[in-house]
Amino acid sequence: MEKTQAQILKHHGGNGEHAREMITSTYERRHDIEFWEFWNAQMGTVIKPGEGLLDLGAGIGQFMNDLALRYPRNTVLGIEAAPYMLTAQIAMAENCRMLKDDLNEPQANIADESLAAVMANMLVHELPQPVLMFKAVYRWLKPGGRFCIIDLVRQPLADYLTHRYPEKTLWTEEVGRDEVEDVFDHFLEHNRYHADDILFMLTSLGFNVIECTPQRDGRFVRIVVEK
Repeated sequence: MEKTQAQILKHHGGNGEHAREMITSTYERRHDIEFWEFWNAQMGTVIKPGEGLLDLGAGIGQFMNDLALRYPRNTVLGIEAAPYMLTAQIAMAENCRMLKDDLNEPQANIADESLAAVMANMLVHELPQPVLMFKAVYRWLKPGGRFCIIDLVRQPLADYLTHRYPEKTLWTEEVGRDEVEDVFDHFLEHNRYHADDILFMLTSLGFNVIECTPQRDGRFVRIVVEK
């Protein structure tokens, strides 16, 4: 757990509070009407009363709480490892429960085939290997249950730097070594997996692909698979 917590903090630039603020302040924008229309069409159709729902990398619990309010007859679980997220949890509905666990090697006490839907939003690119998490999700999902991944995927360096420096200041102005090295560190992390890599891992475990949709000019992907 300590190794993973250190890895997450490094990924967040060494400033957990700043990362938490950035993630939580953009929540509403990322979960707008279009998102919930997608959720209802691709994920909500497989959810029955009494079945569990799970948010991986649940942060302070915003998505968990939204799910709990929309599905009051379901138990909503979240898994988080970062202390600066766990200590800042919002007040959540009674049918929510946050679990502290290491998603590089999940040990959470979740019954096999007890979940109807699992979400991993902006999580997979942070993991040095997501295979053990994918295996756990496959065990936890019921037959016909669905797993949604929304994440950054590999892109050319030219596209990444153009997005990071839209005014081309990297090339036209003085930029310090620390900044450039930080940008390239993030490039390596944000480009860890291609969409095809994620699909390969999921289908190798037995998942069936329901959707694979590029987003934001191909910098992100939305994947839905079914057990």
